[in-house]
Amino acid sequence: MGVRINRTSRRKRSRARGEAGSSKSLQKALRILIYMGDHGPALGVTQLASGLSLNKTTVHRLLHAMEKFHLIERNPESDRYRLGLKLHELGTRAVESRTLRTEAHRFLLELSRASRESVSLAVPGPGGVLCLDRVDSRDSVITVSTPVGARFPAHCTAAAKATLAFLPEDEVDAILAIMGLTAYTPHTMTTVSEVKKNLREVAERGYALDSQETERGLSGVAAPVWSRDGRVIAAVGMAGPTPRFRGKELARKIALTKETTAKISASLGHNESSNDGF
Repeated sequence: MGVRINRTSRRKRSRARGEAGSSKSLQKALRILIYMGDHGPALGVTQLASGLSLNKTTVHRLLHAMEKFHLIERNPESDRYRLGLKLHELGTRAVESRTLRTEAHRFLLELSRASRESVSLAVPGPGGVLCLDRVDSRDSVITVSTPVGARFPAHCTAAAKATLAFLPEDEVDAILAIMGLTAYTPHTMTTVSEVKKNLREVAERGYALDSQETERGLSGVAAPVWSRDGRVIAAVGMAGPTPRFRGKELARKIALTKETTAKISASLGHNESSNDGF
């Protein structure tokens, strides 16, 4: 019994040391990135090690690891390092998300009041389409809703499809692979070919539909939000009871949703006339 306890204790101590080591390595890597941002544009291993009081071998190992993720770049001629474009991409998305939510919220409120349905703001994120904001309506009972910060099912919600339809194909493939193609109802598309065909239709007509694909009795519509430079950076989705998403009422809600995304896009500096196919 005593031997087992000792072995268990050793394993726990070893695991704890490993976790502590990983945490320290992460902290050192972050210190390197911040130092490079403050003292760049390009620095060598010796400069970084001296400036941060770190071992040169450690600095070199962490730089090599970050280079794999495009967080930093090495100039093969000077053997100096600079911040990578991946950081610029992440920083741009962070700024866009904050500006986007601030600008969009008042329009979401207007859309929810006009439609008497629950509405949401979806944005592409790491490995999926995230709910950035939502406004729930007391007139629309939704038993399955995506909370702020959570991912939308990528293949069967209007908000996610209106975003995916305008992303590069490799990003779409990656998101579908991560999220999977779960069959929530008999109406859910469960093959990549079906989903991609639907996404092409969404791109052509400028809006996405969800007809009981996520939940029986629940339908929705969504349209894309465009950035100043003509990229789709988000989508506004509306969802409610299926009987209220048919015929003239559906046409009205599609129009309301597209009007809302046009307003949000304009508030972000987008010129609607530059949209191809619109």
